[in-house]
Amino acid sequence: MKQLLYIAPVIIDFEKLNGVSKKILNQYKVFSKSYNVTLISYGPDCLYYLNDSFFEAIPLENANRRLKMYSFIDKTLSVNNYSFIYTRYHLCDFLFLNSLRILSKKNSKIVIEIPTFPYKHELLKWKGGTMRYFMDASSNFLLRLYVGRIVTYSNDHKIFGIKTINTINGVIYENVIPVEKRVYNANEMHLISVSLTMSCHGYDRLIEGLKEYYQLGGDIHIVYHLVGEGDEIKKYQELVAKYGIEKHVLFYGFKSGSDLDALYEKADLAVNSIAIHRIGLETESTIKSKEYAAKGLPMISSYAVDAFSIQDNEKYVHQISADESPVDIYGLIEFYKKMYQNTDRNISEEIRSASQKRCDMSVTLQGVVEYFNAAV
Repeated sequence: MKQLLYIAPVIIDFEKLNGVSKKILNQYKVFSKSYNVTLISYGPDCLYYLNDSFFEAIPLENANRRLKMYSFIDKTLSVNNYSFIYTRYHLCDFLFLNSLRILSKKNSKIVIEIPTFPYKHELLKWKGGTMRYFMDASSNFLLRLYVGRIVTYSNDHKIFGIKTINTINGVIYENVIPVEKRVYNANEMHLISVSLTMSCHGYDRLIEGLKEYYQLGGDIHIVYHLVGEGDEIKKYQELVAKYGIEKHVLFYGFKSGSDLDALYEKADLAVNSIAIHRIGLETESTIKSKEYAAKGLPMISSYAVDAFSIQDNEKYVHQISADESPVDIYGLIEFYKKMYQNTDRNISEEIRSASQKRCDMSVTLQGVVEYFNAAV
């Protein structure tokens, strides 16, 4: 089998896998069906260097993670004859370019995955983001010297002057246990979100909507199960306490495995991102929406969900306005009713089946595999 090096400058905590970490490991698994794959990534306090025959945790020895990774690539991995390089983009600088230059001398085909594009608006909100943006913008035009394709979840046909492979995020469906068939309950509705919370997820819009609903005399018992950690959690907790809706918004922190599956079993609807307009986007391809789809849950979203066709979006997604208005809970209730009132339908089964042909990772990575395998 041909050799593939996967460079993933992301922290993978095997004790607490988040969505991005799971995605990288799933990509590794899918690529391993076609190639002998070696993965280099960050651990919590080390570098991980592994493939199917070995696993090494390389101490940082007080070095910067990024410097340590690219030093290891340049000194240790560049001697290997990798046919293909697949790397997750973590902005461009001359350190990154130098590693690509060294690896390209082996005549490797190099593909970069850019998880979010455009990223300028989001990057400039980071601490130190202006400097990182300047470094990236002043050097990314040189990527075309070494990179054959860029994987994007946008509709761009070229990025930095490089042809793209347009795809969507995916999950391995056989790894996801679908929820049981739902039974409609006119008196109760359960919502769930599972993510590392960021402002663009907009869950505060849902909390504001719940406040308004109960202020107006709403009598259906609604429970929002908010699973995950992140910068926004404290803000959400303060809002919930301020509005006195603690019994309607439950916080669980990080959950995985059977604990997470049990929470999914409580849910009728899943909450996708509902505020990506805050980072200047109109569309995105979230990992969580693919897991929701594989679970078989209808979704709330402020944009069309790429897990589904246009027709299936109309069936299974309650699309709300892309602005700062509170979520209309009455509209949400009507969507819930439409989804589950017909007891002859198994919505979970329908959604999983409709999305699998688009979102299974073997499908979403097919364009990359085809590019690698194409004759030069």
